[in-house]
Amino acid sequence: MQFLVRYLSDLRQTTLPYSTQRTLKDFVGFYLAFLLAIRDMETSIHRRRRILLHFLLGIGLPSLLLGYLAFRGIKNDMALLDKERLNEHNAIARQITESIDQKISAVEGAFLESIAGDGAFQQGPSVLRLLEHLKDQQPLIEEVFLFENAEHVELPLAKLLYVPDASMKLLPAQPPPPALLDGQRYEFQQKRYQEALTSYQQVLAQVSDDQVKAEALNAIARVQKKSNLLSDAIKSYTTIAQDYNDVRIGNGVSSGLIARMELGALFITVDDSSRAVQTLIRLYHDLIHRQWALEKSQYEFFARQIEGRVDDIISQDATVPSEKNTFETLRTEDKKQREITEKLLVFQQNAVPNLLARVPPRSATTGNTLKRFTLDITGYTYLVSIRRGVEKKGNQAEKIWGLLLNSERLKAGLLVPEIKRHVSSEDIRWIIKGRDGETIMQSKEPLSGPVTVKADFTGNFPPWSLELHQQSPPLFETLLTSRRGVYLYMFVLLAGILVFGLTLTIRIVSQELELGRMKSDFVSTVSHEFKSPLTSIRQLAEMLQTGRVPSEERRQRYYDVLLEQSERLSLLIDNILDFAKMEEGKREFDFKSVDIGPLLEELVSTIQQQVQHEGFTIQIKIDAPLPAIQADHAAIAQAITNLIDNAIKYSAGAKDICVRGFTDHSYLIIAVQDFGIGVKPDEVDRVFERFYRGGDELTRTVKGSGLGLTLVKQIVEAHHGNVHVESQPGRGSTFSIRLPLELTEVK
Repeated sequence: MQFLVRYLSDLRQTTLPYSTQRTLKDFVGFYLAFLLAIRDMETSIHRRRRILLHFLLGIGLPSLLLGYLAFRGIKNDMALLDKERLNEHNAIARQITESIDQKISAVEGAFLESIAGDGAFQQGPSVLRLLEHLKDQQPLIEEVFLFENAEHVELPLAKLLYVPDASMKLLPAQPPPPALLDGQRYEFQQKRYQEALTSYQQVLAQVSDDQVKAEALNAIARVQKKSNLLSDAIKSYTTIAQDYNDVRIGNGVSSGLIARMELGALFITVDDSSRAVQTLIRLYHDLIHRQWALEKSQYEFFARQIEGRVDDIISQDATVPSEKNTFETLRTEDKKQREITEKLLVFQQNAVPNLLARVPPRSATTGNTLKRFTLDITGYTYLVSIRRGVEKKGNQAEKIWGLLLNSERLKAGLLVPEIKRHVSSEDIRWIIKGRDGETIMQSKEPLSGPVTVKADFTGNFPPWSLELHQQSPPLFETLLTSRRGVYLYMFVLLAGILVFGLTLTIRIVSQELELGRMKSDFVSTVSHEFKSPLTSIRQLAEMLQTGRVPSEERRQRYYDVLLEQSERLSLLIDNILDFAKMEEGKREFDFKSVDIGPLLEELVSTIQQQVQHEGFTIQIKIDAPLPAIQADHAAIAQAITNLIDNAIKYSAGAKDICVRGFTDHSYLIIAVQDFGIGVKPDEVDRVFERFYRGGDELTRTVKGSGLGLTLVKQIVEAHHGNVHVESQPGRGSTFSIRLPLELTEVK
């Protein structure tokens, strides 16, 4: 700046014409003003900092504070909701456990009423009838037992499939008739079946004892079978099954059971599969329903025989498929009854020590109260409810009544209905677990969410625990129905405002930074643009002032250079001033009829003279005659000049430029074509942005302010036209101005 001030002082002492001095003073004065404008850049930086500071203080911090409060509100609401949910689940668990306890107590009360007339010592028929009726009415009762004299357990009402081996009393041995012994000798030793048959028939006709008759009939049927008299054997076994069904023979097995088993085998032998299956299935049914008293080994022998024979018939004979479902149903029932029988027998045989430990037999306490506890014996769990004990009176045996409760009935008949009655919400899942944590039963829906409540049943009876799980509701439902939705909406809204404000601020600051960078480049470029011609003007002016120009021809050349540099500065200043006016909306256009053809010739001629010493050739091609249009003469001239100047700058080594004017339908088109460096495809849309210059080094070395093409676009759009560029890198560019032939004047 000091250099420019000194230069203005030196101008007053030169011998240049007044007009030249005046022009130079204007140029230098504008340049001084331009340099002073650079100081405004620091103000722009401070302004950006103020924008960020105001955003943080005015939006950022309040939003963060409100967001924190909303977050705290959500947390508090969640804690309150969890507390309410915990109280609700505790109430549900308490209602379920209390209800189960009440129902068990009701069954126990009915049991105590049934045995009240027993005096705790008698086991009369009336008491047994009452207990049997109670057992039929109360599915929760698995069995009634009697703990007698602290020595053994009786199951007076139990219907067992079988009893332990060697526990049945054998019939007293009677001397067999001589004819029966003769028949056995003929049958087994001499194989004389006819004589044996005659001897057995003689016994049947002579004796009156049912047991002997049953043995004789059984022997007759056996010999008939061995003699291949199958029809007679079938008749004999049928007679036994009908008339001597419950008569036990020497081995303690009922003769009817043996006869029906043999009938099934005979029907198989005579290929009567249908009657064989029907006979064996009816036998299986009666066996399962305890028609005969059997020991365990006997029952298993007959059951296995029946199952094997029926399986063989069904697998080989396709004519009896209808009996298969019935047979499978009986097999399932058999399995279930075996499990029940085994469980009761294990209790009967092994419960005495456990009962003695839990209920002392000679307790001084009397009264109709029951004690509940759980027994685990050899893999079985028993739910026991027993009288607390009575005193032994005189020589009477001490008897203590008790109940075995059915855990399956307890689960399916009491617990599940109670849970369904109290757990009405679909968001609550439940599970019943045993003492070892194994799952006993659970809700149909899969468990999800945390455990809210874990409750044991009253007195740990049954020995299970109830867990309630709260399913997390869907997000959409939470937002619509939950109270936390209000806080969440607030939190989301504040977060949205904060993000939006931050994004907007960042965009503004980024634009400011980008604009500042582009302005900085602009200032640097324009400073260089000013400095170069001013330096040339000063040097030439000093040479003219000191008289160091040797000839008039050289002096005239220096004047031409001074004029060229002055025009260059003038164009740059006009661009800057016009851009400032258009940015502020103060540029006014004077629309008049303009003949574009002469205007193009004049502009090309003038510019050609200025650049011909650099080797440029500017061709002009006009489709004559070009129509006149309504336009601002100076603005259109400035736009065309900028395009030609731009073509000169970016021509590189190519010195040819072509300017065309022609019409296309309702538009007048002015195209300026160069054969220089061209524009990259990704920069075509940005060349008309203010202060923008290409990114490569070759482009950045070209002198320019970055406003020329921006002014062209603004001027053309003010004339209701448009500007278009077509370019190939390395092969040049064509900039085309399209102006409407019929223009509505812009106010």
